[in-house]
Amino acid sequence: MITFDISEIRNNTQMMAPFVDFDGTYTFYYDETNNIRKFYVKETGFNSFFTNNFILGGLAHEGPVPNVQPLIDGLNLQKSINEIKFKHIAKGSFIECLKSGKLKLFLKYISDSNLNIHFSSINILYWSLVDIVDSAISISGVDQQLSLPMINVLKNDLYKLAKIKIDSITSLFYRYGYPNIKQSEVTSFIEEISELFKDYLDDMEFHFGLETLRQVLKVAKKKESLPFVMDGEKHLLIKDFSHFYLRPIYLFKHSRHVFDNEDSIVDILSKYQMMDGSQELENFSFEDSKSNELIQLSDVVVGLIGKFHSYLNTSTKNAIHFDCCGLNSLQSENIDLLLSLIDQSFEKNIGFLHSIDSIEELSKIDVIRGCRV
Repeated sequence: MITFDISEIRNNTQMMAPFVDFDGTYTFYYDETNNIRKFYVKETGFNSFFTNNFILGGLAHEGPVPNVQPLIDGLNLQKSINEIKFKHIAKGSFIECLKSGKLKLFLKYISDSNLNIHFSSINILYWSLVDIVDSAISISGVDQQLSLPMINVLKNDLYKLAKIKIDSITSLFYRYGYPNIKQSEVTSFIEEISELFKDYLDDMEFHFGLETLRQVLKVAKKKESLPFVMDGEKHLLIKDFSHFYLRPIYLFKHSRHVFDNEDSIVDILSKYQMMDGSQELENFSFEDSKSNELIQLSDVVVGLIGKFHSYLNTSTKNAIHFDCCGLNSLQSENIDLLLSLIDQSFEKNIGFLHSIDSIEELSKIDVIRGCRV
């Protein structure tokens, strides 16, 4: 069992996010989607689609448990369904899901209730790449010279390039055993990844970020070190998503966290003992989703958010604008309700929404918002 004290982690997080109220008292319900367990690179490519974000989240409320029976009755599902799933509410791509009348009923009910949504959304390709940037910045000693927004630009441009050059990136990662690059191979790894920049350095979209990263990598090359991608397990980009289950538990330590009683989740959390000083943190529990309607409805939340981010990750801004201009009235209502619900939850508590993603993908939400004005 891994034992750790939550105090320092909470203090550091609160320093970085001073406007977030982590001391509120809420009840969180969780489900997940796109949990691929592990993300690794093979000789032929990744083991899973990199365009599907891992989503953990669901519904949250203050005070007594709200009565959601009117919502469930209103959905008018088949009597044979003994557990509500997202697939019972909407199907198909994100744009196709917006055609669902049941989805409108669901979103409207949540929006008008004292419930909020919460989620962590993890772009698995982006998360697998950022250690290259952090390593180069750390070993080059320029971390004090670059602001966080600037560092995020470097990460964003590397991510955008990786999507364009995905076959080259997967080949490079496999050949060098990334993230377990040998010290003797750091120089050649940096030379090869920098070579991928060449055709884009004169492109205004990429120039500033890639050129800055290229210069930082030059220093790392001289020092023959990329510290955060040299001691990992060969080819294993993401070992598991345990951090994202632990994170809300210790950050919102005064809240209750209710997870679906699935073996994989129980196994993850049983490996950790979280201490708040001398007191063990025991603010989470497991319940059978079949007997907990709020866990079931959380499946609808994460299912929709998962579809939403997959759509963002696989669509250009022009395509998104085109799609938004062609929505029918029901689709328009649903996308407006979704954006409104996200805003409503953000206003309730910024900490309800957590994302590890690129500027590029997140900025596409602004394209949708622009179309809705």
